[in-house]
Amino acid sequence: MAFKLTYTDGQESDYDDGTKWEVDGGVLKLGREDGEWSVFVSPGHWATIELGKDTKKKRDDKDDKEDKGEKEDEKSDKDDKDEKSDKGDKDDD
Repeated sequence: MAFKLTYTDGQESDYDDGTKWEVDGGVLKLGREDGEWSVFVSPGHWATIELGKDTKKKRDDKDDKEDKGEKEDEKSDKDDKDEKSDKGDKDDD
């Protein structure tokens, strides 16, 4: 599972689904395969691990924002039509 690691100094690193990890006694172990760790991070050097920060999620968020923008455009178009209709009614008076 993809994740974001934040270090105690505020630096952030994103890891993809190919990176395996485990916390053992506060030590963060990283590697490409479970049990074959190539990086060990002391508990005094890392602060948080946020799970699920994968590219698919980012892509879905972008699609949601685009959909919301389209809905706002449709609402704006409807408001414009209503205003034109109101102006037409006033001219008839």
